[in-house]
Amino acid sequence: MISRLQKSFFYLLVVFSFFCASAKAQITAPTPSSTTLAVPTLSSSVPDKASAQISPEAMIFDGAINPHEYRMGPGDILQYRSWTSNDASQLMVSADQLLVIPRIGAFSVKGKTLEQVNDEVRAHVVTLFKKSKTPVDSIQNLFVLSLTQPRRIFVTVSGEVTTPGVYTYTGGTRATVAINVANRPTQHTAVFGDEAFQKEQEKRKREQDRLRPYLGAGNDVTASQRNIIVTHSDGTSDHIDIPRFNATRDPRFCPLLREGDVIYVPFKHSLGGQVGVYGAVNSPQDFEYIQGDSLWGMVMATLGPTSTADISHIELTSMSANGDSYTTQVIDGTAIKEGRASDVKLQAGDRIFVRDNPDLRELSRVIVKGEVLHPGVYPILRTNTKLSDVIKQAGGFTPYAFLAGGTITRQKLDIDNKDITAEDEGKLVGRLSNLSTVDTTNFRVLTEVRESYVSVDMKRLFEKNDESADVGLRDGDIISIPVTPNTVYVWGYVGSVGYVPYQEGKDVSYYINAAGGYAEGAVKSGTRIIKARTRRWAEAGKTSIEPGDEIYVPKEGTYSDDYTLRTTSLIVGIVATIVSAIFTVVLITRK
Repeated sequence: MISRLQKSFFYLLVVFSFFCASAKAQITAPTPSSTTLAVPTLSSSVPDKASAQISPEAMIFDGAINPHEYRMGPGDILQYRSWTSNDASQLMVSADQLLVIPRIGAFSVKGKTLEQVNDEVRAHVVTLFKKSKTPVDSIQNLFVLSLTQPRRIFVTVSGEVTTPGVYTYTGGTRATVAINVANRPTQHTAVFGDEAFQKEQEKRKREQDRLRPYLGAGNDVTASQRNIIVTHSDGTSDHIDIPRFNATRDPRFCPLLREGDVIYVPFKHSLGGQVGVYGAVNSPQDFEYIQGDSLWGMVMATLGPTSTADISHIELTSMSANGDSYTTQVIDGTAIKEGRASDVKLQAGDRIFVRDNPDLRELSRVIVKGEVLHPGVYPILRTNTKLSDVIKQAGGFTPYAFLAGGTITRQKLDIDNKDITAEDEGKLVGRLSNLSTVDTTNFRVLTEVRESYVSVDMKRLFEKNDESADVGLRDGDIISIPVTPNTVYVWGYVGSVGYVPYQEGKDVSYYINAAGGYAEGAVKSGTRIIKARTRRWAEAGKTSIEPGDEIYVPKEGTYSDDYTLRTTSLIVGIVATIVSAIFTVVLITRK
């Protein structure tokens, strides 16, 4: 018989075994919601305990990390791979700033960049394999050390920001990111309590009110952009210049943050002076002046000169000490840019003017269509670009080009370079009192059918090489070269309206006969030739017929048969009314 004590012990053992199995399952199988994920080992030869762990939320960067700039610190996770044994490890820098690489050694990373640590590890590997016959360069390439994840760091942001406090970032974050986040009104304070935060906001408001007479009531930007100080835990500090960093992305103006950094954003030093950059730059503005500002450096702080800027003649205006006079000098910015001249130091109050190059101020272009080898859009100078220049750029004419029909169309512009429409001209002529009703009507009718052609004879220019026929082009001109026609269109009162094959040297009668001759009721003397390009009407026999021309034959009796009778009746009725009115007036006056 089993005693009661033995049964109790057996049941207790079963329960304990079940509990241990459950606990083991929970440890070895983390839930999907776990925020810490184990990094898969790169080789089965590396035990799990050698692998550091990666935090997904820390894998966010505002740019690629430069090994020459990134300073190592506690918590950095690196990958070390040896191609000789195919071993790979995820390693973490220890709290005392040591990087321990299995079978290689321990390396101090204090104050060193990622590139410096890499060089030190490579040099040590070479010494370990110095007895090998493998070349040094090959040995160095057999071992790779790379940064897998930057460490998490605490950074304090204080001063003229919306939400001062302590924030968590990575070693790959720059001060600009921290300042932008601290200026979000919805950000919570990580360290300050509600009472401390309220006091800080009241302090900032008092400071803003104090500086408002100097900054202006409408100027809400009270924070400095160029005198920001980042103090490091080792006692050193850096100055942040946000405009110059944003314009150049030069890390000297905004280095990467380190653990324990304190970012202080002061009020704008409006009383310390300003420098201004104006004219042909991408973002003209006034800047806070700081010691060491230079002419070309501040031009680049505006995101650089525009494509039309004349940087060879930059004007630098400096005010006298008492402000009652100024001097202007012209600086060759091209020489500074190319390193042929030294940059020019600035003083508070200096003004920089970058002028436009007058020949590049406007992006002028023309359109070439039709029978050229390369139709398209072509750039031209504002002045002195000829038709022959553009045709040369377009590769010349095709064998089918009809030079006699080539045209240049142009918009009509006023002195302010604005389009003049037919409606605009109609309004203008309506205000001229010295024009009769007939003149005004004729002008408006002609304005509506006004042709925008430039007078040009391409046949004389290109076939006879007469340079006097060349014309200057203007922005927006459209050059059209049609294909050579081989017909003449005959219409109106002829036997068969339509296209007739062109025959060189043939006269009007030839084409009329080819179209079936004159129809009954045609006015032979009214036959007109309509020129293909100019649409000018010419009498038959007074111009030669060319390909593409039209021949028009009008009809007799343009008006209806009773037109004369109705017109006469109308005139008689008007005269009778006038006579009757005069007779009535005479009778009344006699009475």
